[in-house]
Amino acid sequence: MTTPEPRAYEDACRHLIGIESAASETYTEALDFFHADPEQSLLLAIRAGHDENIDCISDHLLAMGASSENGETLDRFSKAVESISLTFGEHATFMALEAGEAAALEACRTAMADPELPAPLKEDLRSRLIPRLQRHVAELEKLRSEQAQDTQRLTANGV
Repeated sequence: MTTPEPRAYEDACRHLIGIESAASETYTEALDFFHADPEQSLLLAIRAGHDENIDCISDHLLAMGASSENGETLDRFSKAVESISLTFGEHATFMALEAGEAAALEACRTAMADPELPAPLKEDLRSRLIPRLQRHVAELEKLRSEQAQDTQRLTANGV
């Protein structure tokens, strides 16, 4: 591996921070619609995971002497999830959140494939960010499945 171009390394970190910041904001928006457990606890935990991802990537920026301030976030996704929540309800919201997690996973995997990124960033992606994002997807899928089963039981009982 060659020494990474500092600007490319910084740009990759900022891109990942933008994705993670958008995810954190998305969960903040989604929490406006979920005020009970288990949904609220799960959304809070996932948002905290994205905040940890931001801190992890920010550490790489600081190590290279760059500012760790968040620039522009990808706010479009949080607004889309908010609209979905208002229009289509909980099930669709969880599907949208799962899609967002899948997009974040894909961004991490794309970064992992970049031969120019330094080993420490790749190691954090491999050992911290990707496993955390995979857990988020599994937790959201599980909750959505449980909600669907609850809905089927209520419908079967005429409620």
